Amino acid sequence: MKDMTWDLERRAVTIGDTTIMLTSTEYRLLFSLRHGNPVTYANLASMAYNCKMDAKVRMMMDKHIDRIRSKLRGTGIYVYCVNTYGYLLLPEAF
Repeated sequence: MKDMTWDLERRAVTIGDTTIMLTSTEYRLLFSLRHGNPVTYANLASMAYNCKMDAKVRMMMDKHIDRIRSKLRGTGIYVYCVNTYGYLLLPEAF
């Protein structure tokens, strides 16, 4: 996303004037979505957790995504679920 600045060292993302601090796992998940294209659950599991997808990993991923969504609230950016496929990062639809 062009309006986002990524800071790997601090595990932070800046959107406009707002800087959001993330855990290392949250950062890896969100960074994997940075191109604005849907990413499969399996690819996210591999990139963020370095493991294969299973029910436990999916539950863990969903919890992390919920936390990321909370942190992004009010920035105009949202992590969308692409049902039965994965996640997608785009500007928030109001």
